[in-house]
Amino acid sequence: PTDIEAEKLMLTKTQPVYAIDRLRLLSGEPFLIEHTIMPVEVIPNITKEILLNSIYHYIKGELGLKFGGANQHIRADKPNELDQKYLKCAQDDPVLEIDQVVYLTDGVPFEYSQTRHRYDQGDILVVTINSV
Repeated sequence: PTDIEAEKLMLTKTQPVYAIDRLRLLSGEPFLIEHTIMPVEVIPNITKEILLNSIYHYIKGELGLKFGGANQHIRADKPNELDQKYLKCAQDDPVLEIDQVVYLTDGVPFEYSQTRHRYDQGDILVVTINSV
């Protein structure tokens, strides 16, 4: 992992990770670019078949792990070269970037991801549950 990835996932610089890059489509159109880092020790044996389906289904169903919370940082940005190429953004189109760390119920971080969303393809709904 990079220094930032190791810090976010509470890893050493020598622990192996998966680096997963995806282009997601919405109604056949580019919607977001996702860059995900997962520790091999926490989420072992990811295969191409799992990647083509649902990693979260594999984590919950096959590994029996339970999802806890997530910390997300959301900000607007200008498109970079990858956004322009794969999301078909113009140089002056805004993109929405979400930087997140997702945790298991025991507090172990299992995912660090950055997603970059086209401004005109869908939206994001944030639901807050008050447990008081």
